[in-house]
Amino acid sequence: MPPFESFRDRVAVVTGAASGIGRDLMFALVQRGVHVAACDLNAQKLQSSVRKAHRLDPEIRVTSHVCDVADRLAVRELQLDVAREHGTDRIHFLFNNAGTIGGMSFVNSPPEEWERTFAVSWSGTYNCTREFLPMLLAADQGAVVNTASVNALWASLGSRTPHSAYSSAKFAVRGFTESLVVDFQRNAPHLSAVLVLAGHVRTGMPAPPRTWKRAFGGAFADYEPVSSDSAARMILDAVERGDWRVIIGDDAATVDERVRAGPWSIYE
Repeated sequence: MPPFESFRDRVAVVTGAASGIGRDLMFALVQRGVHVAACDLNAQKLQSSVRKAHRLDPEIRVTSHVCDVADRLAVRELQLDVAREHGTDRIHFLFNNAGTIGGMSFVNSPPEEWERTFAVSWSGTYNCTREFLPMLLAADQGAVVNTASVNALWASLGSRTPHSAYSSAKFAVRGFTESLVVDFQRNAPHLSAVLVLAGHVRTGMPAPPRTWKRAFGGAFADYEPVSSDSAARMILDAVERGDWRVIIGDDAATVDERVRAGPWSIYE
């Protein structure tokens, strides 16, 4: 993947921008001189985050957009709003960061909860990439950065602790992103796809249960969660270097290693 050396005066769309990694991605992008269209479903938190982003650099354009990324028609309206408010027919970065947790068990969780989690965490990534693709293709260089999870490697939160809907969605995000790596190489070589495999990051999302630290015989029992600010900077540094795969956290690195070394035994 080619490095992305010039950030200033580029345009980025960030979903899930009201909190956690998405919010800190917005802040870090503004500090690099990138104009940002910030999207979230929580209007109040989004406005607060955008006001802080404005204070970081008043010269950088930051717009707020309330949108349910699971709704394809709403995302189509989002794309039109971004083009109008930023006065452009192109964007350079798409950060598909929105996600939610629920539907832990396919057997016992309410179907509506399972389906909503899958829709936000997977369909949101697809919808945004599909609708913003023309604007990415129109840029001189662009990157689609998809926040997956350690649960895109291992569909569990520890021994016999299911994480069904979220893991299914993140496995889909992982496969989609890796397919884009090849697709872009062939059909849009000025675009890059970046897969973020994050472990436990300190955000507004619930912390993993105690079974997480006991996983794999306690192989990462003493890990410390990564801050969302550190995670955001690791992601942007990877984009700048031209890395297509970003592993965040000691727990994610351990899971990645164990799954590769012994995939037949990881659910025992």
